[in-house]
Amino acid sequence: MTSTTGAVAPENPAQDSLHRLEHEITVLIRRTLEPVWSGGYGAHEAVDRYTYPVLAALDENGAQSLTLLTARLGVSKPTASRQVSRLSRAGLVDVRPDERDSRSVVVSLTAEGLAQRELVREARLRPLQAVLESWPQEDRESLGMLLERFNEDLDTYREQGGR
Repeated sequence: MTSTTGAVAPENPAQDSLHRLEHEITVLIRRTLEPVWSGGYGAHEAVDRYTYPVLAALDENGAQSLTLLTARLGVSKPTASRQVSRLSRAGLVDVRPDERDSRSVVVSLTAEGLAQRELVREARLRPLQAVLESWPQEDRESLGMLLERFNEDLDTYREQGGR
């Protein structure tokens, strides 16, 4: 079926919206992680696109076991362990034995780690602020709420065995 503009109506609107969403997520990742945020991790050599999420998770959720941190990051335990070790050697996180489980460790943010987290956050916020400054506050809040919902549903999907 053709509309008056000559566009072909999608045969399956739900599938069409999934294709659009997949495309837009791909573009979002490419445009934010690569040119906008790839160089915005500050001068500290231990902080990069792989270790910054560790600092962010510790800042947002406080001290936690390596197992819980691994689940929050959505990475394997060896990957999380390497990232935490790198940050620990740099003095950005503290790793101590878990008092409740001798087989586990608790990871926490140091004052220097928090300072690095803030430096990176400010650098990442600048381009977002520039892009969104003409958006009404309501639209900015709606986008944030929808992305939060999407991320929560992704977490649920992953917890239920989805990859």
